[in-house]
Amino acid sequence: MDVLFLVNLIVNYVVLLAAGKMTNTPIQPKRIAFTSCLGALYSVSSLILPLQPLFSFPARVATGLLMVTLSYPEIRGVSFICLASSFYACSILVAGTAMALNTWGSAKLAGFSLYYTNARWWALALALAVVTASGFVWKALNLPTFRQSPFMQVEISLDGQSISVTGMVDTGNDLRDPVSGLPVIVVDWDSLKHIMPHEVSHFFLSTWDLVNTKLTESAVGKRLRLIPYTNVSGHRQILPAFKPDALYLTGKKGRFKKAAVVGVAGKPLSPQGLYQALLHPELVNAQGGVLI
Repeated sequence: MDVLFLVNLIVNYVVLLAAGKMTNTPIQPKRIAFTSCLGALYSVSSLILPLQPLFSFPARVATGLLMVTLSYPEIRGVSFICLASSFYACSILVAGTAMALNTWGSAKLAGFSLYYTNARWWALALALAVVTASGFVWKALNLPTFRQSPFMQVEISLDGQSISVTGMVDTGNDLRDPVSGLPVIVVDWDSLKHIMPHEVSHFFLSTWDLVNTKLTESAVGKRLRLIPYTNVSGHRQILPAFKPDALYLTGKKGRFKKAAVVGVAGKPLSPQGLYQALLHPELVNAQGGVLI
């Protein structure tokens, strides 16, 4: 049981890590390690629990999907399908390579059967090495990933100061500034407060009663915006926002200067901290913008 647990723990971790690398998905090693541990416990339980349907082929496939979901909880839609496909492809590569090497480890010479007692261990080790090396080769050859990464680096400048955050492309974000018509990206307040003057904090935290009435006369006050939107519950609300001095998006195709309004969310957008901004898809898909 201990050997089965350890082997599955290592294999699960390497395969989940490889799937994330091949699809260019942000990785959280601790989360992957925890999920790998749960997967290893599932394998060990097959020796204890008499419920065979729980360990049938469909159940194992479903368990794999659950492991991918727990390891990469922020990924949805087509990106999740590509990530899960990469996970199963890496799993098949490990299993197939290990089986081939293990079979090759059994040889006959001069009528004597020579079997390497540690064949399973080195076969598994080489199989994991193959999967790991394939990721490095993929990157070294600059081959395309299985999906377009939904994450980009966002740099926001205001009054001589700037911050850099990770943004996720949100296909459901259709927010626009009603005055200028510019697309709106949403950034959490914790990331922005370091470059914001103290007098605007009440505005962005939506504590309207405490907002200074002379705020609109200041330089930063002239940049403030109010963006109406409808939340998932169908209620209309107001999102405080501002027009930055400059906004840059950095991805695989380079660094581009974009025109956009920045909306401010009072709470973190990602509980796991994978991203701090939600990007308008037009900013990523459109060809406009200045290449820096």
